[in-house]
Amino acid sequence: MPSKIYRYIAFFAILFLSYSSSFAQQINKDGKGICPNSSLRLYVDNPDDYSGFSWQQFDVSSQSWSANVNGVGGGSDLNITESGRYRLYAIRKSDKARVSFPEVTIVDLAAPISEITPAVATNQICKGNSLDLNANISPGVFYNWLRNNQPMNAYYNKTSISATEEGVYVLRVDDINTNCYTYSAPYTITYFPLQQPVITPVPTVCGVSTAGFNLSVNYAGGTFRGSGITNTSMGFFSPQDAKVGTHKIFYSLPQNNSCPNLEDSVQIVVKDPQVTLTSSTGGTDFCNGQPASLQATTGFVSYEWSQNSTILSEVGSKLTITSDADYKVKVSDGECSAEKLFTAKFVNQVQPKITNIPSVCGLNHTAVPLEGTPIGGTFTIDGTTATQFDYAKLGVGKHTVNYEVRGTLSCLNGVANQDVIIHEIPKIEFARTEFMWKGSSVVLQSNYTDPTYLYTWTPNVALSDPKIPTPIANPTATQTYTLKVESPFSSNCSDEKSVDVVVFEKIWIPDVFTPNGDGFNDTWELTNITAYPNAEVRVFNRWGEIAYYSYGSYGGFDGTYNGNVLPMGSYTYHIIPFPDHPELELKGTLAIFR
Repeated sequence: MPSKIYRYIAFFAILFLSYSSSFAQQINKDGKGICPNSSLRLYVDNPDDYSGFSWQQFDVSSQSWSANVNGVGGGSDLNITESGRYRLYAIRKSDKARVSFPEVTIVDLAAPISEITPAVATNQICKGNSLDLNANISPGVFYNWLRNNQPMNAYYNKTSISATEEGVYVLRVDDINTNCYTYSAPYTITYFPLQQPVITPVPTVCGVSTAGFNLSVNYAGGTFRGSGITNTSMGFFSPQDAKVGTHKIFYSLPQNNSCPNLEDSVQIVVKDPQVTLTSSTGGTDFCNGQPASLQATTGFVSYEWSQNSTILSEVGSKLTITSDADYKVKVSDGECSAEKLFTAKFVNQVQPKITNIPSVCGLNHTAVPLEGTPIGGTFTIDGTTATQFDYAKLGVGKHTVNYEVRGTLSCLNGVANQDVIIHEIPKIEFARTEFMWKGSSVVLQSNYTDPTYLYTWTPNVALSDPKIPTPIANPTATQTYTLKVESPFSSNCSDEKSVDVVVFEKIWIPDVFTPNGDGFNDTWELTNITAYPNAEVRVFNRWGEIAYYSYGSYGGFDGTYNGNVLPMGSYTYHIIPFPDHPELELKGTLAIFR
């Protein structure tokens, strides 16, 4: 008994669950109703749990359900375009049971109003002007403006717009509550027909001195303005007034219907290329044999060089030149050209010369004007600027005259010089009478040794050279020599004077004697000493102490001093034959042996 009860309970539970699931299903819709000229989608949840869908629509005229549903689909979804009552049958896949979905009622919805009202009743505007378009004001709606079917995002949800361009304007109004929308009737705006001025382009003007010209435009009646325009109605452009540069010229043309003037513009480029030529020397002269070149202004597109009208192969901005010629360069910037002429002259190295200035004897001579070639140089004498050589002021001696020529080129620079000697009138002086030992020699010398003078010694006896200022004389007996000094620059410029050379017999001095009393070589004998009655004789020991002294007639040295015998050894002697001529002193050593 209990088991039967359980079986019944299970059966009814299954049956309840089956029917309860059918009641849980319902028809859904994706909107509140059908908007005008629109549709509504009906659909069910969990469509994969069912099959064999059958939609039905209630027919009001027959008061019955019709399977001829006014919609698109027929599966789990149905798009309908009419309001009314709809229901759905389907087969549940789990138990193959036929399930009925509760019917739904679909209503028609009202579309919002969408109208465009212009602020001014017109469909034409001037280009550059605007026309306000206003929407109808309704609560609970949203506004979307379109121009030529493209959203005007700048006017999103605005009740009015300012239309500045021609085109077709449409207003879409969306009902926030029903999601229904309406497009307004299109409102077309066009521009008033305009005369768009167009200025004929002008090619680049080469040179500010080019003649002016009138600009050409497709519509007359406007005015021109801009740099270089000297006649605003004719559009006369003056390159000289405009000057070099890029000039923007405007043409303003009045329009009909009081529309704003329309403008066009054109750019006029005025060029006046200027080429300069500079040389490697900075001038028109060049030195032969030295590098020379011409440099044109850089930055041009092309260069054409010519020499005496003959086109050269060089196409750069620099040209090497080597000879006198007319050189010309023609340059171009791609549109305009310019040329420059340069006349080159090549010169040789200058060789300055000084008009000879004579060397003289004495100071009584007329000053000599300083002259040199080429002219234009500067004279200096001993480093001081001068215009004449004044013997009296300059005085005796050698004076260097320089003539310096300076030019703009190194080859135009040069220096010439000349040494001018002003000799003094000779006046010979001898310092003293010359004394010499017989068999020796003496140098004859006056106060003149200048090699530019002429020297003559007479007689030409026992002289090394009678034509030099300091000959060597070695006479065997006393001799008088006469010197004549002559200037080579004047026959009246000379002097003569004599000098005596006194020759003395030579004193023979032994270097050893033996004062031992053997009667042989016991005294120091001085041969010929008697010829010098005023002779002075001194003998010194090795400590510099006097060991013997004699003045006047020499009596002989016997190896004693003050009666004391001097020890053997080496002694020094000093013999002065002439006290007035100490330069003739005789010196030496002697030895005493016993």
